[in-house]
This record gives sequence, structure tokens and C-alpha cells, in this order.
Amino acid sequence: MKRFFFHFRRYWLQRTIILFRNRFGERGVIIALSFFIGASGAVAAALLKLLVSSLEKFCQWIFSHPGDSLERIGWTAFFFLTPLVGIALSYLVQRFFGGVRYAKSLSPLILALHLHKTSIPFKEIWNHILSAGLAVGFGGSAGLEAPSVLTGAAIGANTGSRLHIDKKQRLLLIGCGTAAAISAIFNSPVGGVLFAVEVLLPEFSVGALIPMLISSGVAAVVYRIIFSKSGEHMLALTPDWRTNAVFFYILCAIFSAVIGVYVIRVAYQLGAALKHKIPNSRLRIFAGGSALCVILLIFPSLRGQGYQHIVNVFEGNLAALKNSAPLLHFLGNDGLIITLVIVAGILIKVIASVLTVESGGDGGIFAPSMFIGAFTGFAFARIVNLTGIIELQEANFVLAGMCGVFTAVMRAPLTGVFLIAEVTGGYVLLVPLMISSAVAWFVARLFEPESIYRKALIENKLLVGDRDHAMLQRMPVRLSIDKEYPSLRVNDRASDLAELLESKSTTRDIYPVLDEHGYLQGVVHLDKTLTAMLNPQFFNTLLIFDLMVPPRIILSTDDDLAWAMTNIERYGVSHLPVRDQNGKFAGFISKSSIFSRYRQSVRDSDSF
Repeated sequence: MKRFFFHFRRYWLQRTIILFRNRFGERGVIIALSFFIGASGAVAAALLKLLVSSLEKFCQWIFSHPGDSLERIGWTAFFFLTPLVGIALSYLVQRFFGGVRYAKSLSPLILALHLHKTSIPFKEIWNHILSAGLAVGFGGSAGLEAPSVLTGAAIGANTGSRLHIDKKQRLLLIGCGTAAAISAIFNSPVGGVLFAVEVLLPEFSVGALIPMLISSGVAAVVYRIIFSKSGEHMLALTPDWRTNAVFFYILCAIFSAVIGVYVIRVAYQLGAALKHKIPNSRLRIFAGGSALCVILLIFPSLRGQGYQHIVNVFEGNLAALKNSAPLLHFLGNDGLIITLVIVAGILIKVIASVLTVESGGDGGIFAPSMFIGAFTGFAFARIVNLTGIIELQEANFVLAGMCGVFTAVMRAPLTGVFLIAEVTGGYVLLVPLMISSAVAWFVARLFEPESIYRKALIENKLLVGDRDHAMLQRMPVRLSIDKEYPSLRVNDRASDLAELLESKSTTRDIYPVLDEHGYLQGVVHLDKTLTAMLNPQFFNTLLIFDLMVPPRIILSTDDDLAWAMTNIERYGVSHLPVRDQNGKFAGFISKSSIFSRYRQSVRDSDSF
């Protein structure tokens, strides 16, 4: 009976989609689905936030649990071990629900979208919520943005696949889901759209922004309905910026870019070292989780996402920073304690984040990069102010540092500008943020060409930075093979080739030489035989064996057009032979056919 009702509902749902498509067209269907995906993404983000908030309150209850001194010591000790507990529980969720191919970073999603793969398991809609909620809620030092983005992408992909939406349009629905996730988490509709376009789907045209804008706007509205206080911005609106500080905004952006490069390299190298040195996953949970507990014991300000401490540095609340590290009070010097907390926020936050995720937890580098940027901007402004050269507005430089480090780490300059602008509730600092983002992007690229998400993909040759090369890389050779070539045999006479040309049955300037089983023996280039053909007596004594040349390289049908184009340019030829999976000759691929396929791909990417 359940199966009957399931098929009944599915039939009428698909029937409704078909009628809607016939009435409003494919674009109308995508617009309608963007509303649904936006609302669903907001609900998923709200569930994640509720889970994290509940677990954080539970941990605070543990820390302040009443009782005698001995009992309180036991509860306090357990509180400082909760990050390890969260990592272990998150790992169990990943292992039993996500499987061995569970992805915690956006890198696999970027690669999948690059290859136009839109299949995402349905369970990805909820397992990231549970896994990240446990890891971060129990004190793990990571952000919720990457899990939210992966959840939004799964919502978009499964919505498209269940309703049999075209594969190309399914990519757009994935973009809608990711935009909705960022919009809901940060109350930043424009930032969500720009993040989807800059980081995940850079090849889509302006027309594709419309569904993403709808999803992002709907997500912001639904999230605000669920959390009535979400309309309040994390940081209060800042005072206007001063023109005499422009030079220092540039210096701050350079400093932020250097810190951003530090974040990328530490995250990449420490994560690889953890997996290499401790290949056993259970041992890695214990070792990495224990190290994380020690770090958080000394610097509790690094627990969780750390947004409250961003507010503290923004407001210049140094007393809160000092009180956030009770174990350092033995130093007796408030200035030294505050300095150590700020340095830890800049240099150790990324280590804590990597330990959280790579030890077995779940989370993203999105929020940690903003945390690091806030401390970076505050430290820069405070050092300049202490010199007495100029009096800088420290709150403004906190935001400039957030924008600079975020841009350096993510390589999403527009997202950095509008995300921070929307976090403040206004665009007063738009010009300084633009300066910070542009300078940080430029300086960071001098030291580290790729973003934190693309670095591993580029180094493992899974991704290329050039857009044209990337488009060709997604298209297999088998789609552009020309099979209509008359073949020759090794023992054929050269006069047979002359008769073939005189019959005008072919206009080819290249001919394959095959054996009786269809394997390629060589290639005859017509332009290289013209000299011999001018001497008929000599030419008629030759065999095809005398005219053919061995192919420089033989492509496979599974190779991509980028590899084909690379070899065409390397060897200075216009055609390359291709063999099938059995090794037999399948045809030739030409430079003109590659260009034709490329132009078609460009037209497809420009159409919505």
C-alpha cells in the first residue's frame, strides 16, 4: 500500500511538472523550484543552527554544573573533553551514514561541478547537519558554512534529479541551494549568490543569477521567520571611514593577505601530515582530539565558531578577551594575556580548525577565516595606534581584516566585500572593503595562486585554472571523432591512393593505414606525398608502407579534448588518431572539431 501511494504521488508530481513546463517553459520550472530550494535551504540551516545552539547550551550547563568542589572539578574536566567527544560522535555519523567517501570540504563539490556531475546522494541532505552539529556544538573549532553549503547543494541536486530536470539546469539548482545556505547562515542574500558564482559555478552567465537571487532571498526571509532575531546584524553599523586612512587600509590588506596564505598552507600541510603520520582513523580521533582539547583548554576563545569574540574585538572589549583565557591569569600581566589571546586567534585558530575536521569532525574554514581576519585587522590597527602615527578606527579595520583574510583564503573578492557589508547592516565601508579585497586578492596570488579549496585539486591535476582548458577537460574525445576515413593497407600500392584521389570519392588529406584486424599501423599525410606524386614512374613503384609515418601519439576515446588540444599544439599537427577501448582505430580528431565542440559548450553555458 505504501509503495502504491508513493508511486501515485510521484506520478502526479511528475505530471504537474510536465504541465507546468508546457505552460511556462523550462525557465518557469527552474524559477518555481528556486523558491522551494531557497526555503528548504533555510530550514536546513536553521536546523543546524538549532542543534549547535542546543549542544553549546548543554556544554555551558556542564561547565556551570552545581555541586561540591570535587564534583565541579569532574564536570569541568568533562567540559574540556567535550570537543573530543564531539569529534568521535561526528566520525561515527560520517562512517555509518555517510560512508567512506564522505566529503567534509567543498573541494569534492567544486571538482564534481567542474566535471558537470550533479549526482549527490539523498542522505547528504541531513548527514552534514548531524555530523557538523555534533562536532561544532560540542566545541570543535570550525564553521557551519561548508556543511550548510553541502546540504544546500544536495537539496538542489536531489530536487532536480527527482523531477527529471535537465543535467545542465541541475547545476543551476545546486547553485541555488548553495546560495540559500550562505544567505541563511549570514543573513547575506547578495553574499550567498556571489559565493555560489565565484567559488562553485564561475562559468554561468548573468542570466543564471535570477534563480540564485530568488533562492537566496527566499532563504533569508524564511530564516528570519524561524529566528525572529536573525534580522539583527552580528556587528553594529560602523562610523564612516576617513580618507587619511586609505594607505593603512592597503597595508592592512597586505598583512591580511600574508595571514591568508599562512592559513591556506597550514591547513593544507597539517591536514596532509595528520593523515600521513596517523593513518589509523580511530587513533587520529584520539590524538587530534586530545591536541585540540589542550589548545582549547589554554585558549577557550577558539571554541566553536567564535562569533562572540569577533564582536568583542569589534567593540574593543579587551576585558572579555582577557577573561576568555582563565588559565593564563597566572601571568599577572593583562596586556600580555590579551596579546597571547590575539596571537592565538591569528595563528592557532587555523590549527584548531584543522584538528577538528581532519581528526574526524566536520565543519568548514569559512567562519575560522573570518575569525582570523577580525583578530588580524584589530591587531594591525592597535599596533598602528600605539605608534602614535595616526589614530585609526579599530572597528573599521576589524571588518577590513575580515574581508582581506576571507578573500585571500577563498579567492572570492566580491563575496568578501558584500558579505562583510551585509554583516554590518550597511554599506558605509564599501570603498575600504573594496580596497582590502582587491589588494588582498592580488598579494595572496603572488604567494599562493589557488584558493584553499582548489589547491589540492590543482596539485593533483584534477582541476585546471584556465577556463578554456577547464571547459575542454570536461568533454571526452569520443564526442568529436570523425570516423568517415577510407583506410589503406600496408601492402597497397601508392597508385591505389592516386586512383582514390582521382575518383573524388574523398577529399581527406590524411588516411589511416590499418592491418586486417583494424589496428592502426601508420598514417599517410597527403601533403607529404605530393612531391612523390609529381614523378608518376617513381610514385607507382612505391607501397603505402613507404609513404606512411608512425603516429606521434594515439589518443583514447576516454581522453578529454584538453589533452587532445595539448598534443595537437605540441606536435604541430591538425589531426590525431584515436583508438577505442579494444585498441582498434576509431577515427581522427581534428583541431576544427575541437573548436566546434568548444563553441557549442560556450553557447550552452551562456544560455539559461
